[in-house]
Amino acid sequence: MSSPAKLVCCVLAVLLTGAPFDTTRAEWTVPDELLEQVAALSDEQAAFITSGAVLMFIPEQQLEHELTTRDTQNLQGLVNDLIALSAEMGYDPERDMGATPLNLASKRFNRGTLPTPAALRELKRDPGPFSVHRYLFPQSGVPTFAGAKVAIWPEDLIAGNVDVAIIGVPSNASSGRRDAGNGPNAMRATNTIATPDVQSLVDPAEVLSVVDYGDFSVDWLSTELSVNHVTDMVEETADTGAIPMIVGGDTSMLYPGVKGVARTHGEGTFGLLHLNAHPDAEQNGDHTVSDRQSLFLLLDEGIVDGADTVQVGLRGPAVSVESLQWLRSKNVRYHTMAEIEQRGFDKVLKRVLREVESGPDAFFVSIDVSVISPTEMIAAGRIMPKGLRLEEVTRVIRHVCASKDIVGFEITDLAPMLDVSRLSVVNANAVLNACLTGIAVRKSGLAPDFVHPLVLDHGQ
Repeated sequence: MSSPAKLVCCVLAVLLTGAPFDTTRAEWTVPDELLEQVAALSDEQAAFITSGAVLMFIPEQQLEHELTTRDTQNLQGLVNDLIALSAEMGYDPERDMGATPLNLASKRFNRGTLPTPAALRELKRDPGPFSVHRYLFPQSGVPTFAGAKVAIWPEDLIAGNVDVAIIGVPSNASSGRRDAGNGPNAMRATNTIATPDVQSLVDPAEVLSVVDYGDFSVDWLSTELSVNHVTDMVEETADTGAIPMIVGGDTSMLYPGVKGVARTHGEGTFGLLHLNAHPDAEQNGDHTVSDRQSLFLLLDEGIVDGADTVQVGLRGPAVSVESLQWLRSKNVRYHTMAEIEQRGFDKVLKRVLREVESGPDAFFVSIDVSVISPTEMIAAGRIMPKGLRLEEVTRVIRHVCASKDIVGFEITDLAPMLDVSRLSVVNANAVLNACLTGIAVRKSGLAPDFVHPLVLDHGQ
């Protein structure tokens, strides 16, 4: 860069230090052959580039490519988008929750949730799911849920006519024994999802279009700061017509998961089947949202109707006279382990299925893995003695997912480091697979309890 041109750029950067973007980064020296393109920009746009602030959002080589290939109008549009994105990095009292003591002067406040601008996404590839594997029949490589193709934008889900988008939400800031944040990747790495169903011989991978939709960003130090972004992202996913299947993370994400689906389908238009050891109906917690109060918030805010909510497997210290009376006041159909032990699982299962069948046509299905007995799920973040067997849990989930229009699914509270055998991860995948199988059975036009005759008799 010539000295006069460099001096002008430096002066601009100094004059504009009050701009919404971060001008404290090292100055970027514009190559001589690109000076003409930068000169065509406004003073603010030029300062954003020469100050180096632009390099937080775009690599230097790509910046040079954009300056070389875009005409003035398109280049101005790109830089304006990046300046607007820079402005969103700071704290906005109308958008960001400020109740938690945080560094509100940080220039990277929203760094974890900002999407890549559309201007940087165009012309890279055609929309649609894509493979991240080297081999035609991958047995290794980049792990994905169900070994499925990857999608990263809503347009990928639409172009691929995706039925199910499996999403990691690695939240780890609520109660219980920590490590739920590693749940999504542990379930990805143990590839036992979308396996053929031994009862119906239906293969979910052949019937359904399934993708790994990556992880949604969360703040590991604040559940409150994670809620709004996860809600927005679940809504965006549901808007495409794909079923969001959320892999947690702790159960606090039940609240934004259901809330995001409700924004698409409407509040009170679908039921909620929730398998959990804990009622999660705490009314006076010291946080605005946590796994201990996720169901309370959903019912209290009218996002789901208590009369359309069924809970199964309740036990432990949170099951009290007060909590059960509150659930009754909301017309929730709850089923405790005491009821299951007294009446037998099969009788309670019939009652649960009748309650689901009499509910809305659509359901959101959620399971906190603590509902499963520790003999088969030692890696539950909020573990409780006794509990349901894995086979009982998968029976419930498979039937409901085959008999109802599923608008969302969530499995939470798996803390994989607590079980070095990986049995808990395999069983968590079996739970997710039970719902995938149910959805595939329904799409295949089969009855929820259909059994293929070949699996019952060898015919010899």
